[in-house]
Amino acid sequence: MDRPRRFQQLSIVRLRAPEPQPPDGPDDDRIQQEHLAYLRGLQDRGLILVNGPVRRADDQRFRGMTIYAVPVDEARRLALDDPAVRAGWFEPHVDGWLIPAEPVALGTRVDVELPAE
Repeated sequence: MDRPRRFQQLSIVRLRAPEPQPPDGPDDDRIQQEHLAYLRGLQDRGLILVNGPVRRADDQRFRGMTIYAVPVDEARRLALDDPAVRAGWFEPHVDGWLIPAEPVALGTRVDVELPAE
C-alpha cells in the first residue's frame, strides 16, 4: 500500500498598496519602524518563516510578501494587526500553500497527510 502524501501547510500573505494610495504623513517613519518591529517579533516567535519587500514587476501595487508557518485564518489575523496595514498602507491578500514535506524544503514539520494516489 502506498503511504500518504505529506505536506507542510503554510500561508502566503502578499501586501498590496490600496487604490488610491494614502498620502505621505508625519507619522510615516514611526509606522515603518513599528511595521518592521512587528514582523521581526513574529519571526522571533516562529510564526513567520521569511518576509520582505518585493521588487515590483507585473503588479505595481505589490509591495511585500510573507510566508507564515500558521493556518490561513491566523495569518490573516496577524497581517491585519500589522501597524502598516492598520495605517492603510497595505491590503493583505492571504492564500494557503501546501508544500511537499519530502524532500524537505522548510524544515521537517508535517501538517497535512493526503491519501496516496
